[in-house]
Amino acid sequence: MTAAAPRAPRFPRAENGTRIRSVSRQNDLDVLRMVLEEQYARHHTQLALLARQGAQPDHPAADTDTTAALTAASRRALDDLARALRHLEQGRYGTCRRCRTDIPIEYLAHRPGARFCPRCDAASTRR
Repeated sequence: MTAAAPRAPRFPRAENGTRIRSVSRQNDLDVLRMVLEEQYARHHTQLALLARQGAQPDHPAADTDTTAALTAASRRALDDLARALRHLEQGRYGTCRRCRTDIPIEYLAHRPGARFCPRCDAASTRR
């Protein structure tokens, strides 16, 4: 007979199926939402500036390799931020996909696209 795998913790759910979070956790997520929205706006502005710079080949700072790298990095950041903001709206943000625990706010602030808690993330990179 094999031992059963430990069950993920059960969190209370609202009528619409989203997790009910503690007030302090929700406040932290609300603050993080504002930070993510500001970052999104900043990357969006950066992309517009890079596009304008790329359209002016005689621009002194128009190094195409650097512009392409910055453009790609901003697009990746925008994708991560958009996903994070969508998940925040849906009440699914900040929960580890593997162990179902809350991902620390500090970790999310540095890695808004994080889908795993630091422990699970480290375990997956060791494999």
